[in-house]
Amino acid sequence: MGEPVKTERKKFAVQLSSGVKDIGKVKSAIMFATIAQCSGCDAVVYCVQDGADAVIKGKIREEGTVPPGIATFEQRLAEALAAGVKFQLCQQVAVNRNLRKEDLIEGTEILGGIHLIHYALEFDGMLYF
Repeated sequence: MGEPVKTERKKFAVQLSSGVKDIGKVKSAIMFATIAQCSGCDAVVYCVQDGADAVIKGKIREEGTVPPGIATFEQRLAEALAAGVKFQLCQQVAVNRNLRKEDLIEGTEILGGIHLIHYALEFDGMLYF
């Protein structure tokens, strides 16, 4: 009997530049990253500009403000983290907004913009919100 064949997981990135002023886009970005992660991809949400709002602890709060049955930001974020979606913040945005790792949701990495270029050139798929 032969060795099991290991298939490499596809890579999927979501660039998030929308924030608290357009929570619908933020929730969509996180939802699509979660779907990709659960579909066999390694998914990352790379936050630029106002997208930083999504990874700042407590910046977006929707609990109790949306109708029953509608997923809140907090629910979408919890689903994404549980599925293994990675969150990253552009280093220059962190500098411009004076954000430190302690200000961000658990596990968020602060990485230079070259990572987003790499994702656009090398990953199997990418969405922009």
